[in-house]
Amino acid sequence: MEGIAIRSRLPHVAAFWENACRKLPNSPACTYAGRTCSFAQMDTFVANLAGRLRDEAGVGRGDRVAIAMPNCGAYLTAYWAALRLGAVVVPVNIKLRAEELAYVVASAEPKAIFVHEQVADAVGRANAEAEVPAHVISVAAEADGPEVSCSSDTQPVTSACPELCAEDIAIILYTSGTTGQPKGAIMRHEDLLFNVRNAILAHSFRHEDVHLLAIPFSAPTATYSLLPSCAYLAGGVVIAPQPYPGELFDLIDAHRCTTFIGVPTLFHLVTQDPRLAEADLGSLRLIAYSGSPMPARTIANLQQRFPRVALHNFFGLTETISMTHVLAGADAVEKPESIGKALPEIYTRIVDDANNDVAVGEVGELCFRRDNVIVDYWRREGELEDAIRDGWFHTGDFASCDEDGYFYVQGRKKDMIIVAGQNVYALEVEKVILRHADVREVAVIGIEATGARAALGELVKAVVVPQPGAELAELDIKRHCAGQLPSYKVPQVVTFCEQLPKNAAGKVLKRELR
Repeated sequence: MEGIAIRSRLPHVAAFWENACRKLPNSPACTYAGRTCSFAQMDTFVANLAGRLRDEAGVGRGDRVAIAMPNCGAYLTAYWAALRLGAVVVPVNIKLRAEELAYVVASAEPKAIFVHEQVADAVGRANAEAEVPAHVISVAAEADGPEVSCSSDTQPVTSACPELCAEDIAIILYTSGTTGQPKGAIMRHEDLLFNVRNAILAHSFRHEDVHLLAIPFSAPTATYSLLPSCAYLAGGVVIAPQPYPGELFDLIDAHRCTTFIGVPTLFHLVTQDPRLAEADLGSLRLIAYSGSPMPARTIANLQQRFPRVALHNFFGLTETISMTHVLAGADAVEKPESIGKALPEIYTRIVDDANNDVAVGEVGELCFRRDNVIVDYWRREGELEDAIRDGWFHTGDFASCDEDGYFYVQGRKKDMIIVAGQNVYALEVEKVILRHADVREVAVIGIEATGARAALGELVKAVVVPQPGAELAELDIKRHCAGQLPSYKVPQVVTFCEQLPKNAAGKVLKRELR
């Protein structure tokens, strides 16, 4: 890292990595497949791979570099090599359907694409169908480290693109596309700087942390928050190839991980795993979750098993430039259905259909001030502006806020059900059903009322996944709801299934339940 100018401020995310390598070169940066590499070792791999991208594919400032790989050490190297050149990282969710993969590749038009052997066929077909196919860099499935092979005459790129600035695009992250084609959210370097500040503030990240990365690299929490925060603080990341509880327990024990961030479904599996009782997880200080409602019993189980570990629920959208709300500490147990309070530089409103602020406790549409939101979607200019009125981004999420500033999301606006003129928020009903001890998952939708009930307009339908071995009947769910909800919110129709249909990001595809 010789010859790198020392800056009084870090103007872009690529400078985070350089700063960590210069100040703490011997600190652990990455652990994967039992092998730990320091920042200095990793930087050699990053510099060489940046040289290969430049020499073989002509990658430079502003060019897109797609990464279609599962969680592995090579992903981390590819991420920082692209940013070093001033290129734009395009994380590709490898669980996308073939047509979605093809759409993402065609939309992003990457100059280079990293393809893991595990998904080579699907991504290769998508790349072949693109108008301008990308230069492909293959990564072997058995690779056990962060190196990506480079020719002997490759000239390393030892420092970030000198013209790179805060306004440049750093990442294009495609949304999950539950209602249509994925949209590429544009994140600039300055947006990531803001997100890193909020992530550190929200979760008290520090240099000494060892982060267990059990969520996909292509998820916003990983690519927006964990990776740049680790570089900013020169903290280490332990990469989990698969989110299997037993393997995660072993990684936490072996590498003394301090943070464990995941989705509620994962923590349900963790609390139900019989190996949890014997696992040595005493190094943990933080368990954080986001993405969907966490059943109160799962939170209680976590608190019982980890009484000295901080539990955090956090919230944010792909369109917001950072996480926006955090529910921390004792609040996570006492207010399990809340997403928490807004972070200091996050500005919110909850409005009615006339764009007036609703009263405390009332439900309305959650809005964020324009400067808390991405600049646009990639090559869909102006589409984001359709959701912005008077300087506020209308999310399409219903929410309420209590007198103490705690926010509660009630579900998507498009998921609202109108029964005999009364509004029913699907998420509210789902939260109640999840309190039943024999329910593992649930999705609530509105269906057309017919026959003798046609005058109601819509009916509430609940699709329930029981706990393994549990015996549930429609009447059990209705009785459970009747004690906690007004009669018009109690599901008129209840069906059962073994699993809910979900997209590649794990979100329920409600359109397939009607």
